[in-house]
Amino acid sequence: TNSDIPHCTKTCELILSAFATTFTALKAKLLMQMGKISFTADIWSSDSLDPYLAVTAHWIGQDST
Repeated sequence: TNSDIPHCTKTCELILSAFATTFTALKAKLLMQMGKISFTADIWSSDSLDPYLAVTAHWIGQDST
């Protein structure tokens, strides 16, 4: 039903909240790494010219085998 679907404002709020939580956890994890961290980035646009940006980070943690 329509009452089960959140309003676009609520959806945006939920996405931003999830991002903030994940970003905070990621920052804490990266600060605890002893070695080097490698970053890569890529930008592109869709056929309709929607812009996209991807950033990745790679590191070897102490719990890696």
